[in-house]
Amino acid sequence: MKKILTLVCVMLMGFGFAQAQVHQGETAAGINLVYGSEIESMGIGARFQYGILDQLRAEVGFNYFFEHNHLSWWDVNVNAHYLVGLWNNQLYIYPLAGLNYTMVNYKGDLDVKGEENHVGLNLGAGIEYEITEHFGVNFEYRHTIVRKVDQGVFGLGLNYKF
Repeated sequence: MKKILTLVCVMLMGFGFAQAQVHQGETAAGINLVYGSEIESMGIGARFQYGILDQLRAEVGFNYFFEHNHLSWWDVNVNAHYLVGLWNNQLYIYPLAGLNYTMVNYKGDLDVKGEENHVGLNLGAGIEYEITEHFGVNFEYRHTIVRKVDQGVFGLGLNYKF
């Protein structure tokens, strides 16, 4: 699965000739609903995006996953997206890559508690549709590669462009 996802990301980067309507200095903020494969739980998140160059944007995001099986989990992500326009400057696909910081807390029986912090890498891809000039929806998948707790994260979000 990781090899296929990496191959798709590399292929998408090769489509650089397609113009995306994301411009340097453009900003957006968003909220998202996420599902984590390792914790097997839904969560909520927020993100901020900034257009570094035309077609390239940076994203900072925070996700909190609801407690499941005595685990609570949150992460902070810094990712880069390379947007490729597909249809009418409203539909885009993008590979993403970046860094992740994950905090996992365990609350077990008999007052057994534990905490783990991890730094890792993100690889993934997404699709975004601009509903209006200011609002867009997106779906993305990222695989977070960290020691002992690799996790796939599916996200569905809503963005507001400033």
